[in-house]
Amino acid sequence: MKFAVAIALFSVLAHMRQANGDVYAAHFASTAAVTIEGQATTQQTDSQGLRFLLRQCSGAVCPGTYFDGHRLFGVTINSTALPRIEPADAYLRALRIVGSLEFLAPDFEQQGGRILDGGTTSLGDCTCRRFFVTDRDAVPMEIFVDPRTWLLAAARSAGGAIYTMHDYRRVGSYMLPFRIDRDRAPIEQYTTRSLVATPLQPPQGLIVQFASKPATVALDPDSTTPSAMCALGGITVHCLFDTGNSGVAMSLELAEELNLNPVGVFNVRGLGSYATEVVRAGPLQIGSARFGDAEYVVLSDIHRYGYDLVLGADVFAAAAPLTVDYEHHVLSFGVDEKQTAPPIALAFDNFVPVVDVLLAGEPARLAVDTGDQSTVNLADEFYALHPQIFKPTHTQNVGGIGGDSIEMMGTIPTLQIGPLSTGPQAIGTTKTLRGTANGHLGAGFLSNFLVLLDYARERMELLPNHS
Repeated sequence: MKFAVAIALFSVLAHMRQANGDVYAAHFASTAAVTIEGQATTQQTDSQGLRFLLRQCSGAVCPGTYFDGHRLFGVTINSTALPRIEPADAYLRALRIVGSLEFLAPDFEQQGGRILDGGTTSLGDCTCRRFFVTDRDAVPMEIFVDPRTWLLAAARSAGGAIYTMHDYRRVGSYMLPFRIDRDRAPIEQYTTRSLVATPLQPPQGLIVQFASKPATVALDPDSTTPSAMCALGGITVHCLFDTGNSGVAMSLELAEELNLNPVGVFNVRGLGSYATEVVRAGPLQIGSARFGDAEYVVLSDIHRYGYDLVLGADVFAAAAPLTVDYEHHVLSFGVDEKQTAPPIALAFDNFVPVVDVLLAGEPARLAVDTGDQSTVNLADEFYALHPQIFKPTHTQNVGGIGGDSIEMMGTIPTLQIGPLSTGPQAIGTTKTLRGTANGHLGAGFLSNFLVLLDYARERMELLPNHS
């Protein structure tokens, strides 16, 4: 009986391979029209096997996500890919195994996958063949195949949503669904799908060239936040190196001086929020490091702080590892790393590095924000839930992207990050701050250290200053 079941499953898989060949190896480009936050957007998806690159485009501005088969990455408008913080990889891998028909690949079971026969079952008007697909790095999936066409009809995880495939059309030599529903509601409705001759490439980010390595630049000794002179499009301006920025940005004044035309729009969030334009400019020269053309978000409220460029995730990721030497007022790109301190794990939340800390013994996750002058600046919502962390003693006015606010200040007896534990530290909470993680670990704290940031290896090192 077991032998007969095995023969039946083998026959089903053979029919599926005959109907769709090596679809799991092909590179497809697809487009769909979607609405995000009330704005019409074109969704572009490139997929090949377990990997996919999804972009949501408004004009030429296309942020998105990339899945490499094991991990999900956020992708900036300049194609910088950084790991997402959400732990959804096992479920996403399962969906890609199903959607790409990866379980039909000749080496699927050799790589640790398993396919188990589930007999016959009814699904709508289909008397479907059912089987189960498992993989050591993915959640199990239940597969339904229509024997009238030998195409995938539906799939679901145990106790999860059911995904159904509709409107199959021929794309090259393959049959692909143009509509996918989740629990009977459309989630993908493609307007175009095409076969791409070249393999899918992962997002690359900014291109950087070094005349010498490491590339160093002198920092302003009078500034708490790391800032220096750099040149964009041949114009020398004051730049802020801001790990709290999810990409790169320029002032409205600089955009007008460079006579740049908008290529799309972007929603900016800081102490407040507003919609603004995106422009393309370059090259960017920082010391002996030269970065190629990039898309810059235009900010109308940074020139008043004395700088015209804000350099964030795109620059920090492209030139990793990077050190900020606050004591000697030097920033270095592409350093030849020699481990000097125990590494502290970084995660990325909306392209901003975050670390786990203890604030007077209370666990918190803080964004590493070199652009924030504070020592510790808690989000208003987090402090409302944990008022025991500190008692406010005074207030001060603060300004930032999107507006001004009030920060309530106090002191905590200890701050612990990785193996480091400090004495009393200034701490505050800013009304209207809804920023990344539970708040910010700012330059007021970081300036006590030589800081090494390695976005590629997802870690940070802190070496105390000698002074």
